[in-house]
Amino acid sequence: MKPKFRVPDNLKPYQRRIGANGVGLHLYDSGAAHTQEPPFLLVHGLGDEADSWRRVFPLLMGRARVVAPDLPGFGRSEHPRRAYTLNFFADTLASLLENLHIPRAVLVGNSMGAAVALRVALRRADLVARLVLVDGPPVRSRLGRIQMMFLIPGQGERIYNSFRTSQDAAYESLRPYYGNLDALPPEDRQFLRERVWDRVWSDDQRRAYFSTFRWMALEGLLGNPSPAMLGQIKVPTTIVWGEQDLPIPLEAGKRLAAWIPGAQLHIIPGCGHLPQQEQPEELVRLILQ
Repeated sequence: MKPKFRVPDNLKPYQRRIGANGVGLHLYDSGAAHTQEPPFLLVHGLGDEADSWRRVFPLLMGRARVVAPDLPGFGRSEHPRRAYTLNFFADTLASLLENLHIPRAVLVGNSMGAAVALRVALRRADLVARLVLVDGPPVRSRLGRIQMMFLIPGQGERIYNSFRTSQDAAYESLRPYYGNLDALPPEDRQFLRERVWDRVWSDDQRRAYFSTFRWMALEGLLGNPSPAMLGQIKVPTTIVWGEQDLPIPLEAGKRLAAWIPGAQLHIIPGCGHLPQQEQPEELVRLILQ
């Protein structure tokens, strides 16, 4: 089965492709805005794509330019055979900003995307006007049983492939990431049902997923990000967390707020791991605040 990765109708006018750090990227770009505000760079999480921001993208367009890429290895971007490390993602985003002639941007990252945004701020602070960390990165969070199994080469891939037997089971695997999956609009639920089916049938995305996950776990075991490292963040930082986040509990957000100088933590009640999908209006309000 060939994955389709259908583009949401509201994002189709903004599709484009561009090379960055030697990789061809698919992205959405609202284009130059008539404002002096720095553009927003929206960075999705592990196993996700730029479409995760489909409700946030149009709400931010009135304030500044908005760019949302599929990270290398995910969605419709190229899937090079290589190690998918945080440094690789960070260098790719830095290259993307330079190729788009964006001198500084507001980096908005969800989950693993927040870890990438932090890495950009540590490696290329000159490119970052502000950080918005949304339910990530995990800080001293314990891995669950399935996540521990995902660390085992072969075993993780077998679990991933098992979802190919049932689209219903694949869809149900999304439930822990939402405060209330059933409360999403019907069109969103249908989109997610199609999208998760595309993901589980993409061998390329599976390879990138496990490479990223295992490299992040390795860095986590080595104590990264540490309080000392986070203490080096000098850009204004907003942290937004879903109160009912199960994959990365709120305690991680509180640690981030304590360790990043001047960071402000905002909690969204009744929301899970993906505020950009469950509470897009509230997330945008906090981003702009």
